[in-house]
This record gives sequence, structure tokens and C-alpha cells, in this order.
Amino acid sequence: MLNKEDLKRQLAEMNFFPWDTVFVTADTLKGDIEGGSETALDALCEYFNDGLLVFPTHTWKTINADHYLYDPEKEDTCSGLLPSLFLRREGVYRSLHPTYSVAAAGKKAAEFVKNDDDAQTPCPKTGCIGKLVTEHAKMLFIGCGLKGSAFIHGTEEWAEIPDRLSPDFLPVKVVLPDGTCEDRNIKRHYSSVGDVSENYGKLEEPLLSKGIARKGVFGESECLIIDAERCAAFVSKLLQADPSLFSSAGPVPEEYYSVKKTIKISTSLLSCNAARLEDEVSSVSHSDYMHIDVMDGHFVPNITFGIPIASAVHRITEVPLDVHLMVSEPSKFIEPFAKAGAEMISVHYEVDEDISKLITLMESFHVRPAIALKPKTPVEVVYPYLSRLAAVLIMTVEPGFGGQSLIEGCLEKARKLRAELRRRALRVDIEADGGITASNIGLVSSSGVTLAVMGTSVFREKDRNALIDRCKG
Repeated sequence: MLNKEDLKRQLAEMNFFPWDTVFVTADTLKGDIEGGSETALDALCEYFNDGLLVFPTHTWKTINADHYLYDPEKEDTCSGLLPSLFLRREGVYRSLHPTYSVAAAGKKAAEFVKNDDDAQTPCPKTGCIGKLVTEHAKMLFIGCGLKGSAFIHGTEEWAEIPDRLSPDFLPVKVVLPDGTCEDRNIKRHYSSVGDVSENYGKLEEPLLSKGIARKGVFGESECLIIDAERCAAFVSKLLQADPSLFSSAGPVPEEYYSVKKTIKISTSLLSCNAARLEDEVSSVSHSDYMHIDVMDGHFVPNITFGIPIASAVHRITEVPLDVHLMVSEPSKFIEPFAKAGAEMISVHYEVDEDISKLITLMESFHVRPAIALKPKTPVEVVYPYLSRLAAVLIMTVEPGFGGQSLIEGCLEKARKLRAELRRRALRVDIEADGGITASNIGLVSSSGVTLAVMGTSVFREKDRNALIDRCKG
């Protein structure tokens, strides 16, 4: 059973900070949570105590020509259980938008909700939904996707897409904080082709591929975390290319958002015929690196290449060496492999040695330092070292043997790391090792990987350099 502290830990694992502005959209909350939805709200409110927590508290389903009085103190929301419970909490302020109100808690909450005071359309750029962009908000979708998202509605509105607002105004009355009523005329969402918001879910794949969205877990609900500012800019560009993009359920055409990517190849000699080493190395000369897997039979259950092999490869090729130390005491091997010709050395985070000292040791021998991660090791552990690294090697199989199948779930680490590197404006290679083939390298590249280790799939080909060239893109 999960408790409040478990939920707070999950928020931290999703790279949220207590001072963030966060817009939460929630469907049914999954998982065995002690105290249920109230505990979930406790966790959110306490975690973002120094920031701004915002929920949609829309009433577009209930405010109409027959029920035209909007009282923010009494009107329930059609946005789900969590927003409804959130409204009842002390210190929560609700905006005066009669159909697309939001509620907020935090130091700036009272001021934030005033952005809706003069709204005449569902999601004006100057209103609360629009202010998520200028507040650099993160959007957290708990157990739901983008279908029906007010933020995407808003982006269409800001882009002035035709056929998205009702031709006529709906006259309503809004109860003000002093108890008086104000007459207001409001446009509603409308399209002659039907509810276009049903098609907003098609954005998920493009947003993930561009690193604008990432995935996480809250309770046992799958989440999407989206950067509001970058999302608005990206969707605006899509709408410039095709204003009717959301009028149909078809996928977003890849040419609208894909950028032809090139990826570097580090060819693993683990799969070569060591008896014909010089010929084998020559056959993969188009590689960006020669990948030398060093295993000690202790850190992983196999024993492979040592220093003499690395030295021999260095003598017979100009392709730089990428040495992957799968050993228990890498500090003993950094100097000899550096002297054998290694340009980059990866040490595993999981070893029982000081990572910072290992990086310093690699730097002292003028090799490019990298940290390798086993499949179950979270990528966040390397964040304190990123400014000192040339690469992060993400294992996409369990280390120790070649010929295994790629574990696709490990690519989520690459997506997270790519977003973190972009946030910090750092240039660090994201290397992936294990089960990479010509058929899945597109998936690997689109996840943010810039350097792919390939072994078995290369050495079983007749024209190996041709395969490497194709995979580079």
C-alpha cells in the first residue's frame, strides 16, 4: 500500500520541484493508496507548497442557456473527482471563468486566478490556461491522455483556427466574491465537424519523440508530463502546417515534426571472430568507435577481452576505442586501458567505488569519461555528474553476453536524459548497448540515443560497412 510519502517520492522521481507551477489533469487514480484520493491531494498540495498547484474545474457541461448562473463557491466541476475534492480545500482559489474555470493553491494562487476575470472565450491567451505558458508550467496528466485537453483547445484558440468557437455568445451571470452578480457573454467550444478534442490524443507520440513530453507514474497510474511552453510552440507549428489537423483522428504526419537524425555506431567486437581479428576490424572500418567489452567474471558472469586485445585493435585501426569496463574494480583498469589506446572509457555506476574519483582518474589519463547503467538502475543517478561526462551508456540488455533482445523500456531513460541535457544545455552522448539491430535503430535514435552499440547484428552480415552506413542514417 502506498502512503503520502511514497507519492511525494514519485513526484520527485518525475523531476518535479516544490517551486514548480503544475497543471494537473486527472482521471481515475489507480493503486492501493492509504487514504485514497484525499491522500493523493495531500501529497500534491504539500509537495508543491512553494509553487503553484492548478486543477481544471470546468463547468462547460452544466452552464448553459437553462442553467446560466455560475457561482464559483457552489458550482461543482465536470473535470473529475480530484478537482472536485481540491475545490473543497482551505486555501484554494477558483477563477471566475463561467465554463473553463481553474482552481489554484499556493503562494500566487489568489493572483493567478484573476487572469480569468474578463474571459469571453473558453481559453484566452491572457486567461489562466494561457498563463501556463508564461508561468513555464509543467502539465501532469494522471491516468489520462491529451484527449479533451483544455490546453490544446487553448492552443487552437490562440492560433485562431477557424470553426473552433460558437458563432454566438452565451449570456451568463457570474457570482462575484462580494455576492453581487455580473453579466457576461461567453463563447463556447464548437466545430461543425464534431468534437475535435477527441483527436488531441494523436499528439502524444510526436510530443514524446521531441522530448516535450515524458512518462511517469503516480500511484499506479501512468502519467504524461508535458512542458507547457514548448508544447504550445510545437502545436502552433503543427497548426500552421495544417489548420485542420485535429478535424480527423488520423495520426500526425511524421514529416510535420520529424527531423532526419544521424546516429553514431560503436561496433562491439564481442561478436567478431577473434581468430581473424585484423580482418574483422577492417570489415567494420566505417564505425565511429570500436566497442571493447571488458568483463571480469565477477561483476558480470563472463570473461572477455583484456588489455592486449585493446592494444592490438588500436594498432590496426584508426577508429577510436570505446572501452566498456564491466568489472568490479574499474580503478585498477583505467590507466592500462588508457595507455592501450582507449579514447572513451565507461565505468558502471553500480560498482563499489567513488564515481567522482573514477571520473577524475579518467580525466587524468585524458580519456573521455562515461558512466554505464544496468537496466534496473534509474538514469537520475548520473545527473550530478553530467557536466563532467562525455557519455552515459544505457544498457538495453542485462550486461554479460551478446545476442540478447533489446529491452524497449530502457529507452525511457534516454528520453529522460535527453530532456535533462536539453534543460542544462549540455552536449553529452547518450549511448545504448544491447539488442540493437537495423530494424529497431530508428526507435533507438528517436528516443534520444546518439551513439548505438551494435555487435551481433553487424557481424552476421556479409557487407558490414554497408549495414553500418545504413544504420547511421
